[in-house]
Amino acid sequence: MGTSSDKAEILSLLKKYRAGEATPEEAARIREWFDSFEELQDDPAFTDAANDAALEALERMFHPKVKVRVLPRILKVAAVFILICTSVLFIYKQLHQPPVPVTYALMHAGKAERKKITLPDGSIVTINANTQLRIPSDFGVHDRVLDLTGEAVFDVAQNIAKPFIVRSGNLQTVVLGTSFNVKAYPGEKDVQIAVLTGKVRIEKKMAAQTTVLSAGLTKEQVLTYNEENDSLNIGTGKTNEIAAWQNNVFYFEQASIPEIAAVLERQYNINITLTGKAKHNCKYTLQLKNETIENAMRLLSQLSGITYQINHNEIKINTASCE
Repeated sequence: MGTSSDKAEILSLLKKYRAGEATPEEAARIREWFDSFEELQDDPAFTDAANDAALEALERMFHPKVKVRVLPRILKVAAVFILICTSVLFIYKQLHQPPVPVTYALMHAGKAERKKITLPDGSIVTINANTQLRIPSDFGVHDRVLDLTGEAVFDVAQNIAKPFIVRSGNLQTVVLGTSFNVKAYPGEKDVQIAVLTGKVRIEKKMAAQTTVLSAGLTKEQVLTYNEENDSLNIGTGKTNEIAAWQNNVFYFEQASIPEIAAVLERQYNINITLTGKAKHNCKYTLQLKNETIENAMRLLSQLSGITYQINHNEIKINTASCE
């Protein structure tokens, strides 16, 4: 590096090195230059530049009224030393920046409301009525973790390096790329996970302990977990019907009046009060497709024998006559 073009190039590299922008190859050239520093000892142009840089830095380190006098050789060493220290400090600061605090966005769908969300990774989430999805600000940076309260369908973009995790109560669903329905409403005894396509892993996480409930739940399989008595059931089901609420279609299979009433409350934004004591264990199979609340109640009454009254935004159901 003895020519003027070489010196111009090394000065340019020094700026990049100090700014932390040098490539590994450029950094290696800088180190090579440091190692051959003695060869530049008789170069007046570079000696002057080194003197100026070192004097400026050293005078800032001492009282401004004190005149710093050092030998040329010491100036050269000081210039290199200051340059190295500056670069090391820059790299240290970059590696030890305080972590950016994680914040959360809350996506909420109220009663009689649904929302479709596209996540930063391209995954699509459709959240059902009375549901909340919590999304961290660093989603997709190191992992893909969401918290769900309620019900949602997830159509997950594949990323083998970053599994997609949905936490619902004590359960978490872990996938790489698939679609599935999670139902975990507060106050309901069961958490239900239905796989629409692909394969998912279901885990129960309690404090520091993680238990695998299903290593591979596949299409048409449904996992139902009761948190109250810690019971688990895995079976096959009509998963497309389970997720049909996205199209305003509701399937009830051997469902009780309280279970049907809970769905109607969420989907129609209406308050339902149950009165009377059912004489039987009344359960019904019913399909509602884009029905008004009046038609839904009429169909339920014809099927079950219950009586009811609709008063503005409130329905009273008497279950004593259910059959």
